[in-house]
Amino acid sequence: METIVEACKGLDYSWLPPTIDTFKLVVTGPEALIETEQKLAAGEAVLTIPLFRYENDLGWKWCALYDKEVEDYTVHVVMPLFSFVDISFVCADLESFWKGLQERAVQGLTKMLIHSSENFTYTYKRKGLPTWNYETCMPSELEGFIRDITPKNAVRMINGSFIIGEYRKMEECTGLLVYYNEFRDEFFAELRYHNYPEIDHHLDSNSLDELAEALTHNLANILHELNTRKESM
Repeated sequence: METIVEACKGLDYSWLPPTIDTFKLVVTGPEALIETEQKLAAGEAVLTIPLFRYENDLGWKWCALYDKEVEDYTVHVVMPLFSFVDISFVCADLESFWKGLQERAVQGLTKMLIHSSENFTYTYKRKGLPTWNYETCMPSELEGFIRDITPKNAVRMINGSFIIGEYRKMEECTGLLVYYNEFRDEFFAELRYHNYPEIDHHLDSNSLDELAEALTHNLANILHELNTRKESM
């Protein structure tokens, strides 16, 4: 890790745009490297070395870093209720990683989180999700939860899954994620309670009509139960 920290000290950040649409640049490199050196000297475990990130007002983050767990330089997409690796940026050496970022960082962030419809596959479109009138069963706010992902700005994950809906509390990692998996052609949901994941089967569906009915009958109850659970603690 000491060798990697030393290598990262020589990085040139001047090419990074200060903003990409609503995302603002936060260069974590210099401060994070000093902190990492201090932790290593103290014998503490260091799992990641953050280099920079772009973040918007919703708390969505696009982070360039070194990940010790996989021993690669990579990009982590960190959302309020979930995170994943953008495998298109994974590199074993810093020089190739940094060059790839210079060539594709703006495009990669934009396609992933700003104009995410560019990631919609033929199967996703054929399912009717981009034109689905979800407003009748997925209101913008419900039970104090904010909806900040919809089928129109769905986030493409790995293994054929898209997050087509997210309801969350703005100040805590609690909420609901609605998925569509194009390989299995099915809809399903996960809960997050203080960032702890739970499977919920109330929204399991195979068609948009079934999903709309399940949301209509269960969405308010699911979110209300999350609130009740919090109040009872």
